[in-house]
Amino acid sequence: MASATISSLGVGSGLDLQTLYTNLENAEKTKLTTITNQQTSYNAQLSAFSKLQSAMQTLNTATAALSKTDTWNATAVGSTNNSFTATTATGATVGSYTVQVKSLAKAQVLTTASQTSATSQLGTTTGGTRTITIGQAGSTKPLTVTLDDSDTSLNGIASAINKANGNVTATVIKAKDGDYTLMLTSKTSGTANDMTVSVTGDSTLQSIIGYDSSTHTGVMNQQTASQNSQVIINDITIERSTNTITDALPGITLSLKNESTSSENLNVTRAADTTQKAITDWVTAYNALQSTITSVTKYVKVDAGESQSANNGALIGDSTVRSVQSQLRGLLTEVQSGSYAILAQLGVTQDTATGADGSLGNLKVDSTKLSKALTDNPEAVQEYFTGDGKTTGLATQMGTTLTNMLSTTVGKEGIIKNATDGINTTLKTLDNRYDAMEANIEATMARYKAQFTNLDTLMSKMNNTSTYLKQQFSSSSS
Repeated sequence: MASATISSLGVGSGLDLQTLYTNLENAEKTKLTTITNQQTSYNAQLSAFSKLQSAMQTLNTATAALSKTDTWNATAVGSTNNSFTATTATGATVGSYTVQVKSLAKAQVLTTASQTSATSQLGTTTGGTRTITIGQAGSTKPLTVTLDDSDTSLNGIASAINKANGNVTATVIKAKDGDYTLMLTSKTSGTANDMTVSVTGDSTLQSIIGYDSSTHTGVMNQQTASQNSQVIINDITIERSTNTITDALPGITLSLKNESTSSENLNVTRAADTTQKAITDWVTAYNALQSTITSVTKYVKVDAGESQSANNGALIGDSTVRSVQSQLRGLLTEVQSGSYAILAQLGVTQDTATGADGSLGNLKVDSTKLSKALTDNPEAVQEYFTGDGKTTGLATQMGTTLTNMLSTTVGKEGIIKNATDGINTTLKTLDNRYDAMEANIEATMARYKAQFTNLDTLMSKMNNTSTYLKQQFSSSSS
């Protein structure tokens, strides 16, 4: 009797072994589900810590801004002036200055005598070249332009000079038909940028555009004489080649507009708005962190006997989060030395009401009170936040605390790094458990399959034997 060939579990025996095998396999795989659920939970915790870390870094940046000297030394121009405008930058000193604009800087302008055509060649036609050289004391290298015979028209000269892209611009002006003038203008104002124009290799062209500014001789006309700007600041005369003066008063740029016969007052004041914005930005960042903490530790109440809600925060009850929150809140109540000892004196208080997102202890700002403090005694407000820059001052203390919490330096890891490292270690352990469990399940199912296959084969043989015997007994009886 030939043995039966088994292509699917139960075919030979007539038993539903395939369904039994599938049910056993599904039962075994539930062991993996437990592990994957744990992995999902820990990955959610990593994501929540990432959000927490980002909010803490934002607060740390806002806190650092309150520790910077530039934040407290920011200045603004408190006066409106007619003959000049002023802007301030880092280093500007608060104070009042008298400013009189005696003269504005001007750039030299030279023009040729009238020519009958803008396109006719003006130089000699020898088949050679000639070089125009324009020197300026303020330029390290003179502008040189080489012209062919065909380029010696007014248009050709202007085009060649402009293409050279030096410190001079050239323009051909048409007064009327048959009346054309070449105008050369220094791009830079001041007497140091007067132009001396000479032509080598073409005496004819030299006789049309040659000019020596050192002696004010030549065939060109000085249409506009150069001039330096002069400004009298607190009875001290300042002279520059430009109308934008950046180096007379530290941190102050003067842009001259008009000459004046009398002095104007320039008032430089503290930029209270800049400082107030830095404080409100810090409050916003602190409240954003509280909102993040509320989100990642959220608890959704359920009825008795029900399982925990899937909407709970991933870090509910986490000790690291509680430590972050309690340490930062504790710093807000630290009493600082100086005229302002607590935040409330500056108009910044903790809100006892629950926020719209469920957060507690958010800060709120009384803008009027804060503005008054910054106006009345800005140095005291600065002292409250910066202290000695090492151990005192709210911003100094909070900056140190946040930096330590967020540290990733080997040997000095902060609590966030320690927490996430612990989660990552657990995830690696779960990965190994999953791989081992998966291999164990595969071995178990392989063993089941072999046993079912053997059973199916045996049952098939027994069924075949039974059929054979029935046939023999039937034949013998006949």
